[in-house]
Amino acid sequence: MSLFHTLRTVFQNLSDDHFKILRIIERNLKKYEIVPLEVIERESKLDEQSIEKLVRKLNFYKLIWSPKGREKGCLLNYNGLDLLALKNLVKKNIIESIGKPLGVGKEADVYEALSPKGEKLAVKFFRIGRTSFRSYGKKRPTLYSIHSYLYASINAAEKEFEALKILHPRGIDVPEPIARERHIVVTKIFRGVEIPSAQYIKNPVKVLAKILDNVIRSYEAGLVHSDLSVYNILVTPSEDIIIIDWPQWVKKDHPMAKMYLERDLMNLFNYFKRRWNIKIIPRKYQSFLNEVLREIFNTS
Repeated sequence: MSLFHTLRTVFQNLSDDHFKILRIIERNLKKYEIVPLEVIERESKLDEQSIEKLVRKLNFYKLIWSPKGREKGCLLNYNGLDLLALKNLVKKNIIESIGKPLGVGKEADVYEALSPKGEKLAVKFFRIGRTSFRSYGKKRPTLYSIHSYLYASINAAEKEFEALKILHPRGIDVPEPIARERHIVVTKIFRGVEIPSAQYIKNPVKVLAKILDNVIRSYEAGLVHSDLSVYNILVTPSEDIIIIDWPQWVKKDHPMAKMYLERDLMNLFNYFKRRWNIKIIPRKYQSFLNEVLREIFNTS
């Protein structure tokens, strides 16, 4: 059963009061790691017995975690956040159904979806805080400095959507943004595979040139990706590219922007040199590299 159908089945068995409890827990994400039952009682204006009954059902459907013991409270999980976000996306007529997964990464899952008009979409669920990714907050303190992984995911989605709204209208090869709801970013569908998985690249110099075009135009638009590598650049059989995964971007006047830009480019140059023995950067990009960066590659 698909994610959408599973959550729709759960949705049909919940009342408005269940959603009220979920929203109260979500509202308090920044303040509490585990939201106390007395806070839920105060904000919901429901009696303790009713709250306990509602919480039991939410816990049964694995939308929250309600620990047993001295600390009585509730912790929203990704299932609960998914349900709240998808409920609003359906209500706003953004999506009608979700289908097969397009990709599963360290920090996000991407699913294929359909709009009410039958248009194909990509729906990205941020999942900061997975077991293999618990140190992420330490590595990215400016983005994930808060204790709640769920709120960190909401923050990441907000930042990525902002970047796409800036870049796509300028013709930069990024997914076309449609909507954001909490930790979910919806874009038009995009195809391609990560560069390391693409066996059909015949002209790597051409692909590198397209990437550099986009990096330069992104910089001119005021943004540095700051986490760019061949693993978040998709390439099609016709060797068109699309740059994904933008939650860590910084403005070009950020004090670390040039260092991040240098690191992004070095990741690319080193890979293209290692895989295809490309040692010379196309001449048209030399002035940009000389102006913005230190001497990082042989541009002679």
